[in-house]
Amino acid sequence: MGTLLYFLLAAVASFIGSLQAGVVNTAVLAHTVKWGRTAGRRMAVGGSIPELLYAAVAFWGAGRLVVLLDMGARGITTVVASILLALGLYFVFFFRPRPAAPGEDKLAGDLWRGVLLGLANPQLLLFWCGVKLLFVSLGLTGEGVAQLVAFALGAFAGALVLLLVLVRLGVRAQERLSPAGLRRLFRAVGLLLLASGCYGLLRAQGWVP
Repeated sequence: MGTLLYFLLAAVASFIGSLQAGVVNTAVLAHTVKWGRTAGRRMAVGGSIPELLYAAVAFWGAGRLVVLLDMGARGITTVVASILLALGLYFVFFFRPRPAAPGEDKLAGDLWRGVLLGLANPQLLLFWCGVKLLFVSLGLTGEGVAQLVAFALGAFAGALVLLLVLVRLGVRAQERLSPAGLRRLFRAVGLLLLASGCYGLLRAQGWVP
């Protein structure tokens, strides 16, 4: 029962933590609109794998790794904010949602694109370190292999459920919205990402709380 609790609580934490408009979320949504349900699902699986990896590292000792990387919270926030700004600019000015032309192929595999986007978000390491500390505060102090596996798989499952929900939303948007409507939708998403990125940079500099 204890191991199952690790899985369930980690899944809930992962689902809630993934609700923000992040890099992987918006990329999966855009990829689904561009390439369809199957491609979106593959990217969703790939985008969830880093959650498993980062959660496993956090369970083992994420704090030590962050110190080893010598990045700190400020450096990680700056990296993530810069990625959000770049993605926001892409959606606002360059992204043109349209069906793929017959014979048109992707530049890289759906799954691996998801994996790389997820790995490009080192803030996940701090998030899962915080979740692990929360577990300890709740009396869940297990350090065994079974607890580690349950914790990591829960992180993967929670993120995957949310991303599959986004795939479903992407399919519905593709079916119901015109190209102009999709363009407005992703422009709004881009503006949200730009706002998040700007806030992250200001926070990294200590100019906002």
